[in-house]
Amino acid sequence: MTGHHLEVLPRSKEHWIVRYEGDATPLAESSTRAEAIAEARLHARNFGEPLIHVHGLDGSCDTAEVEPDWPAPTSADVPGPHVEP
Repeated sequence: MTGHHLEVLPRSKEHWIVRYEGDATPLAESSTRAEAIAEARLHARNFGEPLIHVHGLDGSCDTAEVEPDWPAPTSADVPGPHVEP
């Protein structure tokens, strides 16, 4: 989990991108909104991202929650001694 949210943005009615918010480089590009959302969900599940912000052609923004394929590792998952900050 990166702490940044994924977003689906329209470039036009036939061009949608998936990227991390604030990043200019798209992770995926699709010709439909539905395909872009599917790409974003796949990426979110693989990398433990919990949210996707889906923007519409009209400027609206919806938030989709994603259940990851596996939970992100925590300090409890790391073997060896632990140091408290």
